[in-house]
Amino acid sequence: MALADVPVDLILSCRDNNRPATEQLLRQISPDVYRIAYSVLHDHDDTDEVVQETLIRIFRYIGSLKEPERFASWVMRITINQVQTWRVRKGRRRFYELDDVLDLDEGVVVVGSGTGGRSPREEAIQSEVRGEIQRAMAALPDRQQTAVMLFELEGLSIREIAGVMNCSEGAVKFNIHEARKKLQRRLSHLVRGLFGRRHAADEAEAVAVADGTTKP
Repeated sequence: MALADVPVDLILSCRDNNRPATEQLLRQISPDVYRIAYSVLHDHDDTDEVVQETLIRIFRYIGSLKEPERFASWVMRITINQVQTWRVRKGRRRFYELDDVLDLDEGVVVVGSGTGGRSPREEAIQSEVRGEIQRAMAALPDRQQTAVMLFELEGLSIREIAGVMNCSEGAVKFNIHEARKKLQRRLSHLVRGLFGRRHAADEAEAVAVADGTTKP
């Protein structure tokens, strides 16, 4: 069950200290929590630790959740916070995992799916390209990493990301814009506009923020 699809009545039951309901909720959301954490850490053992800590905090604090309709962003915020805490504790940065492989189409890298029918040479090229993208993502500052990951990989809206990151929508747009610039500059030999295709209006506003027309 996706985080956004969790029934409100189940969340309310958990808020009222209904232990079976809380256990049901944690079982249902744990795959999403795992996916979000793994997309940053790219390590199963580290992800297991983060998921455990995240679920413990959800269990402990769900009684204080005042707006059940914001449950999904609340869970994502806790997950991202635990990921950042874990990375500081471990003293290292992990690569983002990109679930989709990359195909070359007339010189432009586009997101594809599946690996069937590719030669060993093509697989090796795609593996190298994926590694370059992962290293470029890992080199971003934390807030830019988080913003672009939630926007491009998780598909959250600017407003939802602002809720997860506990910042203004302008700050989210600024971080996405800066992340895209750095990724495109570092990956210019691979792709043009790979991270700039979604929500052209949002990108225009982000440019205004970056240029100083609007404050983040």
